[in-house]
Amino acid sequence: MTRRPDAIRDPVANVNRLGAVWSPDFGADASGQLDASRVRGVLCRHAPCAFPPFGTAAYLALVEVRQGCNRGGA
Repeated sequence: MTRRPDAIRDPVANVNRLGAVWSPDFGADASGQLDASRVRGVLCRHAPCAFPPFGTAAYLALVEVRQGCNRGGA
């Protein structure tokens, strides 16, 4: 019998090691208890999600705020 790599045995742990941030509503959404339109976004924290377009300055600024980044500004 061949052993499976750890990443295959526990994909959630593997994603967490990469620094994933999960929506507080992920479990309820994934189990079907919550309609997708009511899931709060990880970055915007609104339901329905109100992310700025991916890769825009507004999106990157929101990522930095949520991750606690400070680039040496005032």
